[in-house]
Amino acid sequence: MSAQSTLVLHRGARQVSFDELNEVKAPEAVGRWFPLTHGAVLRRVKETLGEAGFEVKREALALSKLDARFFGVLDLGTPLSEGVSLSVGVRNSFDKSFPIGFCAGSRVFVCDNLAFRSELLVKRKHTRHGELRFANDIAGAVVKLNQFKEDEGRRIAVMKVTEVTAERADSLILNGFHKGLVTTPHLPKVIKEWREPKHEAFADRTYWSLFNAFTSALGDRAKANPHLYATLTMRLSSHLMPPALALAA
Repeated sequence: MSAQSTLVLHRGARQVSFDELNEVKAPEAVGRWFPLTHGAVLRRVKETLGEAGFEVKREALALSKLDARFFGVLDLGTPLSEGVSLSVGVRNSFDKSFPIGFCAGSRVFVCDNLAFRSELLVKRKHTRHGELRFANDIAGAVVKLNQFKEDEGRRIAVMKVTEVTAERADSLILNGFHKGLVTTPHLPKVIKEWREPKHEAFADRTYWSLFNAFTSALGDRAKANPHLYATLTMRLSSHLMPPALALAA
C-alpha cells in the first residue's frame, strides 16, 4: 500500500508510516480522561472499513505537536464520479485540542485535490468508555458510507453540469474571502485557478471547476494543518452549493 499523498507537512508536522504511528504511546489516564493511542484509532477505522467491504487504496498519516496530534487520510477504491474517489479522514489528539474524529470526502485524481463533507462527521471524547463508543460511532458511520457515496456522486454530477457566470463566480470568491475560507495570500491564487485553470478538466465554467479552483489554491493549508483543512473544506462545500442542490436541501 502506498503512503504517498498530499500530507507533505511543515511547521513541526511530519508524515509517518503506520509502524511509526503505532509506536507513539498515549499518556496515562487522568480522572475521566482515557486517551487512546493513534494506532488504535486508525486500526479501528481500517478494520471497520474492511469489514464493510471498503478497500483502502492509499493512505497518508501525519503527526504534529510533539506527536500529540494525528491526522490521516485513507483513499478508498470506491468511485464517486468519473475521476473522483471516496476518501475518509481520521484524527486523534493527546493534548485535548480536539476529540477523536472521522469524516468522509472525495479526492480528484487529476489534481489530487481533497475535500471533506460533514454528513459523516464523528466526534468522540477520550473517556472511560470512549473506545467502545467510538467503535460504535465508526461502525454506524461506515454503514452510511454507501448512501454517502450515492449522495456525493449526485452532488458532484450536479456541480459538473451547473454553469456559473463570471459575476457569480467573482461574488462567491469574494464572499469566501469575507467568510474566512480564503486568506489574503490565497485570494489571488483562487482567482488565477478559476480564470486560468491548470487542468483541462476544469475548463468548463461550472461550480465543479470553481470548487476545484478553491481546493487547488488551498492545497498548502492541507499540508500545513490538515485538521483545520478538513473543517475548511466542509464549509467550502456549503458555500459553493449550486442553486439546484440548495433548493433540494
